[in-house]
Amino acid sequence: MNITQKKVTCVVVVAVILATLGAGCTQLSSNQTTQSGGITVTDDAGRTVTIAQTPNRIVSLAPSITEDLFALGLGNKVVGVDSYSDYPPAALNITQVGGFSTPSIEKIVSLHPDVVFASNLSASVIPTLTADGISTVVLNPTSLTGILNNLALIGNVTNSTGNSSALVANLTQRMVNVENLPIDSHPRVLYLVWWDPATTAGNDSFENSIITTAGGINLAAEANLTGYPTMSKESIIALNPQIIICNGGMNSTLIQQVKSDPTLSNVTAVKDGKVYIVNSDIISRPSPRAFDVLEWMATILRLPASVPANESTNLIATATPTPVPG
Repeated sequence: MNITQKKVTCVVVVAVILATLGAGCTQLSSNQTTQSGGITVTDDAGRTVTIAQTPNRIVSLAPSITEDLFALGLGNKVVGVDSYSDYPPAALNITQVGGFSTPSIEKIVSLHPDVVFASNLSASVIPTLTADGISTVVLNPTSLTGILNNLALIGNVTNSTGNSSALVANLTQRMVNVENLPIDSHPRVLYLVWWDPATTAGNDSFENSIITTAGGINLAAEANLTGYPTMSKESIIALNPQIIICNGGMNSTLIQQVKSDPTLSNVTAVKDGKVYIVNSDIISRPSPRAFDVLEWMATILRLPASVPANESTNLIATATPTPVPG
């Protein structure tokens, strides 16, 4: 196949993949019961939490949760966010209550929230907030399905199940569409957060869920690694990834370091030019934008091996999602 034919093949395959990605399905249920005067739910920490009334004042203690709330049309009810919540841009105009692992209890209390949504990284402040009578719901999704469940849970807590049902249905169908795409083989994928030492994502990570759903084999998971472990260059060479995906946030030169490292010159991904970079916030935050990454990754992992890589395939940013009417 000559270069022109390869380019045509690439365009056709990508067009077919993108045309298949669409919308509409069913909502996942979440643990919840209604009681007179409020709702009781079980959060991701296994805690039973009762919210006395439909919340009108919400505090978010994680960037991913802030994105969830805005995607559900609840942005106008968010009165406080962590200092890393920067998406959508409107989140930058909301009062900040500190880092998501070290939020200020005093600032949170001063905002008089009806409910606080927190990640497991904010666990240290939850007992104090609870003692102050503030209902706190922990969200800790470790997979794409976990995101869907959390969106449904937020919908139940905020009495916005219409919006959450619509969004969950849309995202579920997008995931199903990806899973149903044709694939020649499941390529070996190395996801890198850092280089020297090479840091990756193990089998219990959120990123592993994206890689496997998109059709790849996460080499760190294959090596039975968990969390965000380091790998030696010798191990990477032995595992011989066919595709390398670099997190572009913490180290903006990561992709150049990988491509130019002489020890990797014979690694298949480097030889074939299949080393990509992705926006850190989009791939690392378990929010609706993770489904953008899923679709993007599917276009890479499901291309025939003979199709050359293209620099424009890198995912640096995505458009603002259309909000659910609220």
